[in-house]
Amino acid sequence: MHSAPIYQWADRSVTKHFYLDESGNTGDLCKVGAHPSFGGQRMFSLACIGIDDINALAHEVERLKSLHKLHGTELKSTQTKAKPKFVSDLARFLHSREWPVFIELVDKHYLVMANIVERLVTLHLLGTEPSRGALFVKNTMADYIALHAPDDLGPLYAKACQKQNRPDCRRVFQRLIWWSHRSQRDRDIAAGIERSTRASLKLFEKLHPYEAVRSVLPIPDRSKRDGTIWLLPNISSFTTIYGRINRHFNGDIADVTFVHDEQVHFDKIIEVNKALAESLRDDLSRVKLRTADYSFQSSPRLTFQNSKESLGIQTPDVIAGFASRYIYQKLWQPETINAEHDQAFHLIDRFTRANGVTGINYVAPRELLYALGLSPLANYEDVGQL
Repeated sequence: MHSAPIYQWADRSVTKHFYLDESGNTGDLCKVGAHPSFGGQRMFSLACIGIDDINALAHEVERLKSLHKLHGTELKSTQTKAKPKFVSDLARFLHSREWPVFIELVDKHYLVMANIVERLVTLHLLGTEPSRGALFVKNTMADYIALHAPDDLGPLYAKACQKQNRPDCRRVFQRLIWWSHRSQRDRDIAAGIERSTRASLKLFEKLHPYEAVRSVLPIPDRSKRDGTIWLLPNISSFTTIYGRINRHFNGDIADVTFVHDEQVHFDKIIEVNKALAESLRDDLSRVKLRTADYSFQSSPRLTFQNSKESLGIQTPDVIAGFASRYIYQKLWQPETINAEHDQAFHLIDRFTRANGVTGINYVAPRELLYALGLSPLANYEDVGQL
């Protein structure tokens, strides 16, 4: 995972209510038939804004809606799709209030490939101590696979998730080995992927069939209908924002309240993963990150609310929606972007400053961030002892 430089808000004593909403959620990423483009919704975004004066926000939003001729009582991201100047003015208002803004921008295809690296390519490293060097190697492999691997790799992994059997898992190994052996983009990286995958395949074949399959697939969540969900970008994004806010407040988060957009199918999964992150704080905090702290010492409140009833939730919906659309269009449909879109994103990107935790955290290949004119930094600082 790569992060652009991020800054820390000066006053941590006021804002304790954080509103969250997402954009680009297509559910489980490991669906059979899933294509790297994800039907034009390749980017996922979760935005979280600390708001201490909802009345001031309501007054400004009404003024901006009148100014930019937006109608209706509910503020929706889809309404502002063709109104980048509205997004610019909203971002300026958030800057003027100095409210902390946290955004996770996730390339879904990259997230799937990163899971393949973590669970399958480096299976032979299971049980070894994490290290800065190992994290760098995994990031490099994920970048290369996300950019250069064949389009059928993700669908093959999705099929393995759905089928949960040894032959389908083995086919993912075999496809990776066949491709990496022939890939010429960077022979050193490709050869490293091939060696690591071959070593992991040997271990996979030695394991008991149940353990072998369980080891190479993501740790699943259970839906309300008792279905298996393999990979949800909103879960990892929420956990990351949780860790970032914990660092933002230097661990003093007992009085924090998260107000998340109502999740009909996934609210319980979010709650369970929040509790899991808290229970695994000693394990998660071994990896020292610049922008997050997972050594949770207290448990903030998590609530869910219908966005129609909450301007606090509607506001991050607008920011998340614009950010995910902008990145996708800028990279893959640049002809649809004009100077007004660039200005609006520039103002959103300004929530990101050096040596802090607010702003945008990118989960995407380094090369894509370079294409956006960004200079990403690795998010990890150091790795503690087991």
